[in-house]
Amino acid sequence: MPAGWSVIFVEDTNGNGQRDSNENTTISRTPTLRMGEEYKMFVTVTAPPDPVTGSSVQELPFRVTSNFDNQKFALNSVSADVVNPFSPLWTASVPGGVQGDVTITGGKAVIGSTSGQLYTYWVKGQSAGTTAWDTPVNIGAAMSGRVSARGSTLFVPTADGRVQMVDLNSGAVQGTRTVASGVSIAASPVMQNGILFVPAQDGRIRAFDANGMLLAVSNQWGSEFSSTPSAPGTTHLWAGTGDGFVVCFRSSDLQGEWAEIVSPGQPVTSSPWIDLATNTLFIGGQNGLFYAMNATPDPTVPHVRWMYDAGAAIVGSPFFDWVAKVVYFGTVDGKIHAVHAADGTAKSGYPFQPRDAGKFLGMPIVVRKSGSNTPYIYIGSDNGKFYAINADNPQEFYLYDGSNNGESFVRSPSISGLSADDVIVAASTNGKVLAFPLK
Repeated sequence: MPAGWSVIFVEDTNGNGQRDSNENTTISRTPTLRMGEEYKMFVTVTAPPDPVTGSSVQELPFRVTSNFDNQKFALNSVSADVVNPFSPLWTASVPGGVQGDVTITGGKAVIGSTSGQLYTYWVKGQSAGTTAWDTPVNIGAAMSGRVSARGSTLFVPTADGRVQMVDLNSGAVQGTRTVASGVSIAASPVMQNGILFVPAQDGRIRAFDANGMLLAVSNQWGSEFSSTPSAPGTTHLWAGTGDGFVVCFRSSDLQGEWAEIVSPGQPVTSSPWIDLATNTLFIGGQNGLFYAMNATPDPTVPHVRWMYDAGAAIVGSPFFDWVAKVVYFGTVDGKIHAVHAADGTAKSGYPFQPRDAGKFLGMPIVVRKSGSNTPYIYIGSDNGKFYAINADNPQEFYLYDGSNNGESFVRSPSISGLSADDVIVAASTNGKVLAFPLK
């Protein structure tokens, strides 16, 4: 046995080949068998408490000794696949299931259900995991996008074309903005200079003032708008469009300053990430191409700085690690990509495909816990796996497996902060909400 490992043999009492709850008899030798008889047992391998890597395989020779002829026959090898478990600190359940993302603001995780209710949960402290409002708020329709927050006001997009404004503290509905009746909102509303910008699934963005007056409507860009706009500064915003472009819009009238093709004939569902230090916009397309562009409204400046081919569709948004100057994103073939922001080359060890990963459809979060220099990637996949991966050594990772419980992580998680008691909160489509510790 490798150092620190142990193995026990457990008798399969009823011989059905399955470890039943009452089968706990350990053995060191089998009973005497006659010719033609068989004896079934289970082999339980225990790894060291703190494996060096998050996933390692040891081949353990499994032999049976016959007293009759004093010979040893190698019958099989036992492969022990060691994965560090990633256990949630608390869980909650949203009745009716979840289509949208989690938003953490003011110490609360906010999430809407497919049945049209808005829920809030305390994320840490003595009340962690309990509801922050006495009753959920009725928003009238499913929430398929992501709640945005400004101060104590929540802006809640709905599947029937409205944005509900809800007080974070009381849960009271403060107002409604009807964007387009019957048109779903799949992205997040954004605020800039007191103006509310709302992308809708009719391919347009609309702007509302503080009183709810419609100020501007963009031209139609395809048949949907699933990309949340990025609105740094005060004069412009950038978004991916339903017909495959990334567009720089003037905030004043929502007319396009310039457009650059990202994914011809396919909607851009990835939201742009803009690094203000270098004025660089990062965005990916469903054709598998990932771009770094100049985030300037000047149409005469060449936009594309570099392009990286990920080899599979990019549905979720990127995350930029400003410390290491590396941008991370997932693809539908179950891989995580890490690309140097300066030149578009892959970081060493990437792309990386974690154990048993399904499709990565949401944005990863890449952070360092306070007091640590090690960045961790937090990301979920559509087959119920949720990972915490050492970004500098991706072979070391922690895994939560909810596949047997019907869980599926297709949207992005949210983070409460970087302190030791902060959490990453993720929601499964079946309504399960999980809060994981930072590594």
